[in-house]
Amino acid sequence: MRLYAILVSSLLSASAFAAEIVKVGVYDFPPYAFITDKTTGISVQMIAAMNALQQKYEFIAVPTTARRRYSDFEKEKFDMMIFESKHWGWEKYPVAVSKTFVTGAEVYVTQAKPGRGQEFFSDFKNKAMVGVLGYHYKFAGFNADQKHLENNFNILQTNSQKKSLELILNNRGDIAVLSKEYLNYHLSQSPEDKNKLLISKKFDQIYQHTILVRQNSSPSISYINKLLEQMQKKGTLEQLLEQYGLEVMH
Repeated sequence: MRLYAILVSSLLSASAFAAEIVKVGVYDFPPYAFITDKTTGISVQMIAAMNALQQKYEFIAVPTTARRRYSDFEKEKFDMMIFESKHWGWEKYPVAVSKTFVTGAEVYVTQAKPGRGQEFFSDFKNKAMVGVLGYHYKFAGFNADQKHLENNFNILQTNSQKKSLELILNNRGDIAVLSKEYLNYHLSQSPEDKNKLLISKKFDQIYQHTILVRQNSSPSISYINKLLEQMQKKGTLEQLLEQYGLEVMH
């Protein structure tokens, strides 16, 4: 009987301290997230680091897509996103925004050809633009609606930055918009492509990356900000991001 009582007590104690599950939406956005057979990338590494820092919550990655992320959020398939901006279509949704913790950027990329220089990026008239479905671009006024893009631009829409870059390398588009971090990652893996590309010196946009959390849910945005502060103080963020050339905000 005594053994039974100890066992029940232990189970109740374990239950009382069980971490609350928090689902984090991630979509294919290299190098922040690679969605293949399994989800990898900086987002997954950051989720692991956040779990290691505390025991109150267990953050888990939930795959979605760039276009579907809003409807999945409405269906409560996840309550949080990392490396996201409220300006990327989240204005009408009930989300709280963390402090900016890292910056990044998007650049224009074209195939390198004799006589082609930076002036090629001065305007996009009569040029076939290449972008990813569901991504928000400054040159398009951050409007990711497929019909709007097709009506106002000569644009080819792909399902990944990898595919966008392939179209440029195969001369099937004029200008692709790629994250600088993805481009650096690709060139580190395929250095032979560097001389095949002309990369703009100007940015389409500079990312101010934040974490979005569903309003009036757990964890609170103040809790997330404290976690970010802890990760900064311990140097966890810098160690995680410096390999991709990302700049941690202080």
